[in-house]
Amino acid sequence: MQNAVNWEELGIEANQDRRREARVALAIPIEVTGFDLHGKFFTELTNTIDISESGCGFSLKRGVERGGIVAIKVAMKDRQKKVHRPFLYQVARAIPDGSRWMIGAAKLQPESIWLLTFPKTSSTAPAVE
Repeated sequence: MQNAVNWEELGIEANQDRRREARVALAIPIEVTGFDLHGKFFTELTNTIDISESGCGFSLKRGVERGGIVAIKVAMKDRQKKVHRPFLYQVARAIPDGSRWMIGAAKLQPESIWLLTFPKTSSTAPAVE
């Protein structure tokens, strides 16, 4: 005899955030450089939707391949007027959303692009370094 599926419980479990770390909703201007789905090189200015210690979410006008590599650079100058260098990220998620693509990317370098100290729990805001 088969067990009945509890669809309500399954739906709740499926909608839970399974990320290993907290993401902070923060719009930071970034410049994304890489190759689109047609193999054409692009550079696009956009903003982050959320960030974490090891990744970020943002939207692009162009689609990029899941597993592809993009270079991301903070697109603003800091107080000392120095330009931030690009960091390499791997595209973990690329989902079409109307005329844009929602992108989730994971960093490939140990250094952090963000000038923030991330909280241990999602209940506190990040501190600016």
